[in-house]
Amino acid sequence: MRFYFILLVLTISSSLSASALLAKVDLSGRIIDVDFNEPLEFATVSAFDSEELLVTGAITDSTGKFSIRLPKGQYKIQFEFIGYTSIDTTIQLNTDYNLGDIKMSSSALELEGATVTAERSRMTLKLDKQIFDVGADIISQGGTADEVLDNVPMINVSEDGIVSLRGNTSVKVLINGKPSALADNNALQGIPAANIAKVEIITNPSARYEASGNAGIINIILKDNDVQNWGGQVSASVGIPTDSKLNGSFSRTKNNWTFFGNGGLQYADYCIVGNARRISLLPSGTEILVEDYDQDRNDKVGNAFIGMDFRPNEKTTLSASYSFYHRTNDDLSSVEYTYSDDAENLQRDWFQTYDYLEPENYHQIEASFVRELPKEGSSFFILFQNDFWKDDEQELTIVKERFPTISEAFQLRTRDIESSNDYLLQGDYEQKLGENGKLEIGLRGEMRIISSDYLAEEKLSEDFMVYRGLENQVDYFERIAAAYVQYALRKNKWGIQLGLRSEYTNIKVEDTQVETKDIKKSYNWLFPSTAISYKFSDKIDASLGYSKRIQRPYFYQLNPFGGVDNPNELQFGNPDLDPSYSDLIELKAIYKADKLTVSPYVNGQYIHGFYNSQVLQDSTGLVTNFPINLEQERILEAGIIITYQLVKGWQLTGEAVASDFKQKGFYEGVDFGNTFRNFNGEFGVRGKLPLDIRMQVTLISIGGWQYLQSYRRPLYGINAGLTRKFLSDRLQVSFKVRNLFRLSKVREGATLPTFTNTSERKWNGERFGLTAAWDIGADVRLRRARGSIR
Repeated sequence: MRFYFILLVLTISSSLSASALLAKVDLSGRIIDVDFNEPLEFATVSAFDSEELLVTGAITDSTGKFSIRLPKGQYKIQFEFIGYTSIDTTIQLNTDYNLGDIKMSSSALELEGATVTAERSRMTLKLDKQIFDVGADIISQGGTADEVLDNVPMINVSEDGIVSLRGNTSVKVLINGKPSALADNNALQGIPAANIAKVEIITNPSARYEASGNAGIINIILKDNDVQNWGGQVSASVGIPTDSKLNGSFSRTKNNWTFFGNGGLQYADYCIVGNARRISLLPSGTEILVEDYDQDRNDKVGNAFIGMDFRPNEKTTLSASYSFYHRTNDDLSSVEYTYSDDAENLQRDWFQTYDYLEPENYHQIEASFVRELPKEGSSFFILFQNDFWKDDEQELTIVKERFPTISEAFQLRTRDIESSNDYLLQGDYEQKLGENGKLEIGLRGEMRIISSDYLAEEKLSEDFMVYRGLENQVDYFERIAAAYVQYALRKNKWGIQLGLRSEYTNIKVEDTQVETKDIKKSYNWLFPSTAISYKFSDKIDASLGYSKRIQRPYFYQLNPFGGVDNPNELQFGNPDLDPSYSDLIELKAIYKADKLTVSPYVNGQYIHGFYNSQVLQDSTGLVTNFPINLEQERILEAGIIITYQLVKGWQLTGEAVASDFKQKGFYEGVDFGNTFRNFNGEFGVRGKLPLDIRMQVTLISIGGWQYLQSYRRPLYGINAGLTRKFLSDRLQVSFKVRNLFRLSKVREGATLPTFTNTSERKWNGERFGLTAAWDIGADVRLRRARGSIR
C-alpha cells in the first residue's frame, strides 16, 4: 500500500512538472525608430528554439506593438524590418515579459547588450503615407525647407515658393501637423533644412486631418532636441552664386524642464533670364511682341525660434513657443520689348527697368497641453496658435522708348500693404477600444482676418495719378468651425478605418469701393473618409481608401490687385471665387522583400468647381488674367514607387506616375472643355564611396499641362551631393549642386483666338553649395518629432 501511495505521488508530481514545463507566457514589446520615435509597422518578430527551429512569430501593428505566446524556456528572438539590419537576442522566459521599446536607429541598434549597424532608408513606404528622411538626404544639407521639399519625390517648389504634389498646387502644407503662416504664404525658405527631421506625404488623408488640400497633405516634422544635459548644432554654408547661411540650435534639459531654440541668417543672390514671343491679331493689324528678360534677385532672411517643455509628471507635457521670420526680397529686372508688324518691321522699341522691394515679417505664438490619461491608450491634446504677418510690396516701373523716339514712355509705382491675423484653437482625444480598436474625436475653431491696402499710380507730367482705377482696401474675414470622429480597427489580417468630419465656414469680403458690394458666404460640408486594408502575406499588403477634401482660394487669388510688373499684361484676383471640392478613391499595394520594396497605386479624383484662369486681350493688346471656377476636373492616375538595395551601402529609389486629365465647364459663353495627359518621374541613387564619403544623385522629370488657354512644357533637372563625417561624427561637411548641366527651365505659353504666346525662363547656371555642421554637447540626439497631426 505504501508503494502504491509513493507511486501515485511520483505520478502526480511528474504530471505537474510536465504541466509547468508546458505552461505558456506572453512576450510583448514595441519596435520604434529611435531617431524619430516612429512606430515601425509590419516589422517581423520571430522566436527560435535551442535547435534554431522557428516556434512562432508575429507582425507589429500600426503602433509598432507585438505580442507572442510561448512555452516557458530559452529562445532566440529575431527582429526584422525592411531597410534595417536584423537584431538577434537570447532570452529566458519564465513569466510574462514586456521588452519595452526596441529601438532601431541609423547608427546603432541596441537591445540588452546586442549592437549592430543599420543603414537608414531615405524613403519609407506605408499604406497611408510616404516618409522622407531628411537626415538621410545629402542634397538638402545646408538648405532650406524649400530645397528639402523640392528634393522629395513628386514634390516641386517653383522659384516663387509655390509647392505642388504630382503637379497639383492644391496641396496643404503643415508644420508639425499644424498650419503655419510660412507654409500658407510660400515662405518656407524661413525654415533651415537642419531643423527638419522628416517629411510625410499623405495623398488620401483621413477625417482627423483638416479637410483643406485637394491634392493631399505634406507634413513637415521638425527636430526636437532632448538631451541629458545640453546640446546643439552650429552650421555654416557658402554657395556660388552667393548663398551664405549661418544656423544654430540649442537644447537644455534640467529636471522637468527643457528649453530649446534655433536661429539663422541667409544672404542669397539669384539670376533668372528669359524670353517671350507673342503674336496678336489686333484691329490695327498683326503685332509681334518679343521680350528679353533679365532679373537679379537678392534675399536677406533671418529667423528665430524659442520654446520650452514642462513635464510635471511622466504623462503630462506643457509646451510653449514663439517663432519669428523676416525676409527682404529685393529684385531688379530689365526687360527689352520690341514691337513689329507681320513683316517683322520694327514699330516700337521699349526698355523697362523694374525695381521690386518686399520686406515681410511673420510671427507665431503657440501653446499646447498633452495628457496621457489613466486608461491605457487614451490621451488628450489641446493647441492654441496665433499667426500674424505683414508685408509691404513696392514696385517701381520705368519704361523708356528707344524707337521711334527717345523718351520716357511712362512711369508706374505701386504699393500693397498686406497683413493677416489668424487664431486657432483645437482639442483632440484618443481612446483605445478593446484590444484592436481606437476612437478619435476632436474640435477645431479658426478665425482669420487678411487685409490688403493697395495703390497703383502713373506719373503724368509732374504728378502721380491713380492708374486704371487700381486703388482699394480689401478685408477678408474667414471663420471655420470643425468637428470629427474616427474609428479604426485592426484584427488579424484586416484593418478598417471610418471617419466623418464636418466643417462650417463663414467668409466675408469687404471692399471700400462704393460700387462694389460686400461678399458674404456660408457653407457647411461633410467630409467622410474610409480605408480598408488587408495583409495577404508577410510581404504583401493592400488598401482601398476614399476621402472628400476642400480647396479654399488663396488670398492672392481673391485680392483684386495682382501687381504691375509688365506693361503688356495685368494680373487680377477674384473676390467672388468659391472653394472647390474633391472626391478621391485610391487603391494601393506594398510588396516588401529583403532588398526590394514596391508600391503600385491607382486613383481617381473628381474636383468640382476647380480653378482655372480666364485670359483676355483688349484692342490695344493688353492681356489680363482672372481666376475662375469651372464645373469639373477628372484626374486618373497610375503610379509605382520602388526602393531597392542594390548592394550593401547602395540604395536606388524611384517613383513614376502617369495621369489623365479631363476638364469641363463654361464661363461667359466660352467652353473650357479640355483633355491632356502627363508623366512625372524621379530616380535617385545613394551610396557609400571610399573614405567614408556618401553620395547622392537625383534625376527629376515634372510633367507639363495643357489647358484650353494656357500650357506648360515638362521640366527636367539633376541634383547631386557628397558628404563626409569627421571627428567622431561630430563634424559633417557636405557639398551639393543643383540644376546640374543647366537642364531646369520653364517653358509655357497661351493660345487664344486673338493671340499666341510662348515663353522660356530659367535659372542662370548651376548652384553650388558647401556646408559644415558641428554638433555641440556631451549627448546630442534627436527625440520625438514635436506636435501631433490633425
